[in-house]
Amino acid sequence: MNPGADTTRRRILLAATALAAATPWSLARAAGAGRPIRLVVPFPAGGGTDVLARLLAQGLGRELGTTVIVDNVPGATGTIGSAQVARSAPDGNTLLLGVSGSHAIAPALFKNLPYQPTRDFTAIARVAHGGNILVANPAYPANSVGEMVAQVKKSGAPLMYGSWGNGSGGHLAGESIRQATGIPMEHVPYKGVAPLLQDLMGGQIQVALADVAGAMPLLQAGRIKALAVTGRKRSSALPKVPTLAEGGVAFDTEIWFALFAPARLPAADVERLAQASERVLRQPELKEKINHLGMEADPISRQGFDQQWREDIATWARVVKAGGITLE
Repeated sequence: MNPGADTTRRRILLAATALAAATPWSLARAAGAGRPIRLVVPFPAGGGTDVLARLLAQGLGRELGTTVIVDNVPGATGTIGSAQVARSAPDGNTLLLGVSGSHAIAPALFKNLPYQPTRDFTAIARVAHGGNILVANPAYPANSVGEMVAQVKKSGAPLMYGSWGNGSGGHLAGESIRQATGIPMEHVPYKGVAPLLQDLMGGQIQVALADVAGAMPLLQAGRIKALAVTGRKRSSALPKVPTLAEGGVAFDTEIWFALFAPARLPAADVERLAQASERVLRQPELKEKINHLGMEADPISRQGFDQQWREDIATWARVVKAGGITLE
């Protein structure tokens, strides 16, 4: 026997055991990649935003040579996780995958919002964008948004439409349709997209606004039908479905998902993260995966997104004020 060889084998086994049990944080440090990056998702695990964050985290980790760990901090329509990041140190180690709901709509809805988006955050990159979808029960007589408007005007009865909650993007898109067309509409809020679409299929409501990814399986199965998509252009996942604007409704504001850092992040760090994000988002494989989620990955400049962000804040504020919508 060789005692030295046995000792060496034991050391190797111990090292392998420690490596298998190590956390991503300790692995990143051991690899000399610097501190891992914490990417906060202000919604529960398993949803579209969470899936998008995990795709982004993988790519950013490779580009930056570190580990990017997704941390779900849900609650209050995305504002709890957002507020947590706003209070974090501006050192580039804590980022947020914010959405138009938390960073463009929330300022108009909440009187005591614990952060001010344009003051407390630095925009790094728009990750994805797109629209919601106006869907109907297959038995509903209208097959387009124009036919829907005509149907409501003819009947004179309010159109009952559902969304995934008060103050949600779907709720405000419906309110925007009401304001643009003048037809009577009444909102029916649900606690999520799944029960909303279940009632739509069951005929409890005739029309709803949902996210494209959530509605896609039921559309493909013919259990619901599409009338229009919101946003500035048609969804690549549903190229035959016209936009609201094409149907005569003057509303093209889209939803978006964006990477944010706390305010006062040094310019060099902002540029480093922005360039890495752009390289990731231009990868064909990632773009295809994002398209499968019913979103689009079209990188734009930080200045271009900053302009869109501020314009959307003003647009949603007008919609909320005109509709008299408030959330405590």
